[in-house]
Amino acid sequence: MGMAVLDEAQRRRRQSVYEFLDATKPARAQALRWCETAREMRRIDGDMKEAAQLLRGALSCVKDYASVYKTWIAMEMDGGGGVGVARWLFEEWGTVCAKDGNLRKDDDGTTADEYGDYWCAYLAFELRHGDARRARTVAARAVKACPHDASLRDTVELRLSDAIEIEQQRRHRSGLLRTAKKWLTNSEQSRGCSSLVPRPPQGYRRLLSG
Repeated sequence: MGMAVLDEAQRRRRQSVYEFLDATKPARAQALRWCETAREMRRIDGDMKEAAQLLRGALSCVKDYASVYKTWIAMEMDGGGGVGVARWLFEEWGTVCAKDGNLRKDDDGTTADEYGDYWCAYLAFELRHGDARRARTVAARAVKACPHDASLRDTVELRLSDAIEIEQQRRHRSGLLRTAKKWLTNSEQSRGCSSLVPRPPQGYRRLLSG
């Protein structure tokens, strides 16, 4: 999947955003400029080699390293190194967060929003690209890393339970489909002998209308 090229109007809008961030959040503006340069380099080169080196350099000189990691991970997932490299970057990002004293409040040990955002992003990644075991592991690590953050704990548990429920519904629907196909096959084989045709499986009509 190729990366989109901005037209002039989009460039002007982005420039106005950068100007606003320069005045309000200069650290974020600096990080996003590095990220935009990396995306442009990736577009021109067609691979991640030079862009990854640029992003690595950005991490050594910007304060908003979260924006750099988010961009880097997205680029790896978009035709770069894929899930494996992206997961490795999440682990590296987490290590940096754990060492960042600014992400922990001195009064009660609770964590700053940036650390909670990291864990939520990692969990969302595993729920989408990993499996239930990996997602549960990330959820457990998040709660252990931020034991005083009730909001993060609730968010992680909610996202995990929602994902598990969706997966259970998917498996149930898949089971209904397999049963329905078996019933249809038996019905075709028994055509002409109506007394031998079994009744459709429970939920079959709902499945067809869903």
